[in-house]
Amino acid sequence: MLSKVLKFSGACAFGMVFLTGCGLFGGGEPPKTPYEPKKLEAQARGITVAKSTPYNCKILGEVEGKDNVGDRSGATRELLREGAINDLRNEASYVAGEGKRAMIAITKEEVKCIATIGKARQNVDCTNGLPNGATNGVLVSQRIHAQVFDCGEK
Repeated sequence: MLSKVLKFSGACAFGMVFLTGCGLFGGGEPPKTPYEPKKLEAQARGITVAKSTPYNCKILGEVEGKDNVGDRSGATRELLREGAINDLRNEASYVAGEGKRAMIAITKEEVKCIATIGKARQNVDCTNGLPNGATNGVLVSQRIHAQVFDCGEK
């Protein structure tokens, strides 16, 4: 009796290993890592975002901030924009230098998605939502362009 139980349990264990190896019991793709926005660097914490061109400030140039979803899951428009703005502020801090009160004024934003149009998957501009006829949009990246202003010493 014991030998029958051992043979049966051995066969079951072999079957589970075999089926798991074939992908029938959770052996599929590993889960994707969760998306996290780009981090704001310490020197960029003082960079502020203006709604319009600030008065009494000198323009220093333009910068671009971007963030990509990559092979991660759970990205939202808000998180992707946060990552792009953090990258934008990081870049602006290098342009402005230390000890300056700097501001950025956003001039342009672009959001890219992969969407189904007809039967084809295509990269599309989805800044203002998915284009007409597109379905199943998946966020890919966001870019934000801005002008950097030096507004004096801190």
